[in-house]
Amino acid sequence: MSKKRKREVDVELIQVYEHLADEDEPTRLKAAHTLVSKIFKPGVTSDEQTRTILTRLFRGLCSGRKAARLGFSVALTELLSQLSSEPTIGEELSASAIVDILESQTVPEGGTSRQDERDHYFGRVFAADAVLKSGMLFQKPQPDQWLRMLEILCALAIRKPWLRQECGWLLATCIASSSGETAQAFAVDAIETLSANKLIRTPEGVAIWLTTVRVFPHAKLPKSTWKHGDPLAKKDVVLLADILKDARTQPEADSDSEAQGSARWSASLHFAWDVVLGELIRESSPPVDGNKNATNGTKKNERITFDIFWKKVVDESLFSPTSSTERKAWGFALWKKVLEVAPGELLQSTFTPQATSCLSNSLKSSERHLQRHAVKVSQTFHTRLAATDADAPFQGFTRACIRALLQSVSYGDFDLITKSKTMQSLTDVDDEGVLMVIASTLMSLAAETIPEEDDKQLLTRQKALLNLQYKVVTTSLRNAEHSEASGKGETATTARSIMKVWTRDACISAHSESLKAAKTHFAPKLMSDGREFMKERLTLGLEQALRLGPAGCSILRDTVLELHSMEKQHKLTSTLFEQDVSDLVRQAWQRLKSLSISFDATTETSSVKSGPGKASSDTAGESAEAPFPTFTDGLCLLYCLVLFQIYTGEHDAVEILQDLLDSQARRTESKEKKVANEEGADPADAMMEIILSFASRPSKFLKRITVQIFDAFAPHVTRNGLESLSRILATKENAQGQQEMFQAEDVDMQDGDDASTNQDEESLDSAVEVESISADASNSEEAKSASSTEDSDEDSADASSDEEGSADEDEELAAFDAALASALGTRRLDQNDVAAADDGSESSSDADMDDDEMMELDSKLAEVFRGRNEQSSKNKKKEAKDAKENVVNFKNRVLDLMESYLKHQQQNGLCVHLILPLLGLIRTTQTKQLGDRGFNTLQQYWSRCKGSNVPTLSTDSEVQEAISILQSVHDEACMESSSIHSTATSHTSILLVKTLVEYEPANIGSIIEIYAATRLRQLTDQKCRVLPGFFTDWNNWCQTARGKIAG
Repeated sequence: MSKKRKREVDVELIQVYEHLADEDEPTRLKAAHTLVSKIFKPGVTSDEQTRTILTRLFRGLCSGRKAARLGFSVALTELLSQLSSEPTIGEELSASAIVDILESQTVPEGGTSRQDERDHYFGRVFAADAVLKSGMLFQKPQPDQWLRMLEILCALAIRKPWLRQECGWLLATCIASSSGETAQAFAVDAIETLSANKLIRTPEGVAIWLTTVRVFPHAKLPKSTWKHGDPLAKKDVVLLADILKDARTQPEADSDSEAQGSARWSASLHFAWDVVLGELIRESSPPVDGNKNATNGTKKNERITFDIFWKKVVDESLFSPTSSTERKAWGFALWKKVLEVAPGELLQSTFTPQATSCLSNSLKSSERHLQRHAVKVSQTFHTRLAATDADAPFQGFTRACIRALLQSVSYGDFDLITKSKTMQSLTDVDDEGVLMVIASTLMSLAAETIPEEDDKQLLTRQKALLNLQYKVVTTSLRNAEHSEASGKGETATTARSIMKVWTRDACISAHSESLKAAKTHFAPKLMSDGREFMKERLTLGLEQALRLGPAGCSILRDTVLELHSMEKQHKLTSTLFEQDVSDLVRQAWQRLKSLSISFDATTETSSVKSGPGKASSDTAGESAEAPFPTFTDGLCLLYCLVLFQIYTGEHDAVEILQDLLDSQARRTESKEKKVANEEGADPADAMMEIILSFASRPSKFLKRITVQIFDAFAPHVTRNGLESLSRILATKENAQGQQEMFQAEDVDMQDGDDASTNQDEESLDSAVEVESISADASNSEEAKSASSTEDSDEDSADASSDEEGSADEDEELAAFDAALASALGTRRLDQNDVAAADDGSESSSDADMDDDEMMELDSKLAEVFRGRNEQSSKNKKKEAKDAKENVVNFKNRVLDLMESYLKHQQQNGLCVHLILPLLGLIRTTQTKQLGDRGFNTLQQYWSRCKGSNVPTLSTDSEVQEAISILQSVHDEACMESSSIHSTATSHTSILLVKTLVEYEPANIGSIIEIYAATRLRQLTDQKCRVLPGFFTDWNNWCQTARGKIAG
C-alpha cells in the first residue's frame, strides 16, 4: 500500500489570508502589508507562486465571509501595483494574463445558489476596481486590455442592472483621479464603449461624460453621442431629466437619442446627481481662466443654468404630482445636498411651487419614508440663513424660503399644519443679524399686495406674519437675556424695531387718516381683527421684554415713546383724542420725559430729553446710583403703562391717568409745604389702588408690569398700603365678593338683586365646582406655576362679556316667547300682531275649552316653564362660576405682589402685617390652589428668615403690634383647619418670636405668656384645635435659643 505525499502548507500565508478577511480594518491593512512586503518578494518569489497568490486573491474577492472583499481588494491592488512597476514581467503575469485570471475566477460556477452568484458578480466589480486602481493598464499603455476591462464592465452592467451604478462609479472615479494622454485615451474609449453598448444615455454615462470633459477638456469625444454635443445642453434638458431619474422611455424610431434607463429604483441618491450638481455650481461661479468653463463642443451660454436645471429636472420631474414616492424621496435627498453644498445665491431657485408644496404635504404624510426625507430637508433650512442676505436682492435665501413655505400652506401656521418645527428652527437663531434679516423679510411680505385676495385670506396672511414676527421678537429677547447673563450685553435690536412698528400700526394708524395715506407696513390694509391680534402679540412681547429687568424697561419706554414721536411728527394729538383727554395725555408725556430713571443708559430718546433745569421733583432725594427699580423707575413704568392703555383704546385708563396726575400733584405740593416732614403719608400708598386696578385684569403683561411697579414703590409703602392688599384676600370667592372688589364695574347680578338673591347666589356658589382652578395644584410647585400660566392676553374680554351676556339674554327671551306661543297655539306677540290681537280678543275670549284640551295645555305650559327654570338655573351657575374665577384670579395677582414684597423687603418690619391675611386665606378659601399658594408664600418667607435675617422692628409701638399679631396667630392655630394651616401657624409663630427676641430679648416674657395661655386653652377648651406639633416647634426653638437669651 503506497503512502500519499504529505502536502506542504505555508502556515504564514494561510494566516495572512485569514487576517485579510478580518472585520477589523487595522488587522486587514497589516495583513495586506505583510503579504506585499514579506511573502511576495520581487525577484525571489517565482512567477508560479505569484500567480497562485493572485488567483487566491481574485477568488477571495468573491467570498461573502466577514470583510473578505475589502481586505483582499486592498492586497490585490497593492500587489498589482508592485508588479506593474517591475521592469520585466513574465508571460504568466502580463496584463492579459491578469485579465484572464479575473474573468476565470469571478465567473459563478453552474448550479450555484443565487447568493453565490451575487457574490461572484460583486467579486468581479471589486476585481476590476483593483486592476484599474493599480495602474497596471496605464503605466505601460495596453489599450487592448483596458478595452477588455470596459467590455467586461459593460456586459456586467447590462446583465445585472443592480450593479450598473457600481460599474459606472468605478469608471468615473478612475477617470477623475487620472491624468495624461494615456488616461485621456482610456476615457475616450470608455465613452465609445458605453455608447456602443447603449449605456451612454444613463446616469452613469452622463457622469462619466461630464467627468471626462472636466478632466480632459480637449479630448475628442464622439459627436454623435449627444444630439447637441452635451448632456447639459439647454435643448436636451427634458432628456436629461428622464436620464437622471433613470426612466426607460418607450422605444421609438430614433431610439439612440432617448434615455436608456433601467427604470430601477435605489434608495440612495445616484452619484450622477453629485457630478451634475458639481458641474452646475462650477458653471455658476466666475471663471478663473477665460476658457476654463468651455466645454467640449458646447459654449457656456448653451448650457443649462442651475435655475433651469432645478425647474425642469427636479421640480417638474421628481416633484411632479404624478411622480412616485421613491422619486420624490430622491428629490428631497437632492434638495438636502444642494442646501449643504451650493452657494447662497443659487438656493433661492430651489423654492419652486411644486417642491415646497410637496415638502409641506410630505411633512404631514403618513408615508414614513417620504416624511423622513422631508424632515431632513426642513431641518437644514436654518443652517443656510445668513446676515448677508440683507444685502442680497430681495433678501436672498431668507425671503425665498419663508415666502415659499408660507405660500405652500396658504399662509397658515406651517408648523401646526405640517406637524413639524420648521418655522421654529428658522426663527430660533442666536445671530441678531440673521434675526434682523428675517424681520425685514416678514415686513416686506406684509407689504405685498396679492391679486384677488379676499378679506378672509388677507386676515389669515396677516395673522401668520404677525405670529412669525412675534416668534422673532421672543427669540431676540431670549438672546438678549442669555447675552446679559454671559456679559455680552446685547440690547434686542430686532425686538425693538418690530415692536415699534407694531406700536405705530396698532395704536396710531388706526386713528389717523393722515398716516393711512403714508406708506404702511401692511398692504393693502390692516384688518381690524389683525390689529387686535397685533395688540395681543405686542403686549406679550412687552411682557417678555420686562423679564430682562432694566433692559426690558428700557425697551418698554422706547416702544411707548414711539407713540409720542409719531404723534409729534404727524401732529396727531388733537385728532386722536377729545380735548380734555388730549390735555391729560400731554401732561403725562411731560411728566414721563422729566423723570430721571436708572435704566436710561440704552434708550434713544434724543427727541424727548428734557432740557437743563427741568428735573422733576419726583426724583428729588433719590441717589443717581440707587438700585433698580427706584421710585421714579416705578413712576416711569406706570406712566408708560397708562399711556399705552389709552392709545390701545382702553377708556378706563383715562380715569387712572387723572388719578395718577392728581397723586403726583399732591405729592409735589406736600413736598413744597412740608419739606422736613419725612414721616408723613407716602404717595406710594396712593399708587396701590392704581396698581390693583391693573392687577385685577387677566393679562400676563399686566401681571408682570404691576409686580415690577410694585417692587419700585414697595420700600415706600406704609401699613395702609399693605392693608389694601390684605382686604382683597379676605373677600368671599363668590358674586358678592366680586361686587365688593369691583364696585366701579357693572356686575350682571347687581340689577334687581336683593338680600335674599345674594344669599341664594352665595349658597349656590358653594355648590359650584370651579374645575379650572381648584383641581390644578396638587403640590406647592404646581400651585405656584398655576398662578402664572394665564395664556389669554385680551384685555377687552371683560368689556365684551357684558355685551355677550345681554345678547344671550335677548336670545333666551326670544326662545322662551316662541316656546310659549307654540304651547298656546298662537303667534308671537310682536308689534305687527298688536292690532290683530286687539281685533280678535273678543272672539277668542268666547271660545271655550273642554277638560282634555285644558289638561293638554296645562302640560305644555308646565314643560315650557320647566325648561325656562332649568335654563335660569344654568345661567346662575355660570354667573357664579365666572364670579368665583374672577375673584380667584384677582387674589392670585395679590399673592404675586405679596410674594414679591416678602422677597425684596424681607427685613422690613411691615412684613409681619402680611402674616395674618395669608393665614386667613389658607384657612377660609374654598380653592385649594389659593390655599397652597398662600402656604408656599409663607413657607418661602420663613425659610429665608434664618438667624438674624428677620423683620426689623424699630419702635416700641411696632413691638406691641408684633405681639398682638403673635396672639392672633395663636388664635388662628386654635381654629379647626387643614394640616398646612397648622404648619403655617406654627412656623409663623416661631418667626414672630425670633423677630421679637432679636429686637429685645426681654420680650421673651410676653412670648411665654402667650404660649402658656394657648397651652391652657388647649387643655380647657374643647373647641381649641391646636395640634401637638405647635408646641413641639416651640420647644425645639427654646432649646436652640437658650444660649443666646441666657447669655
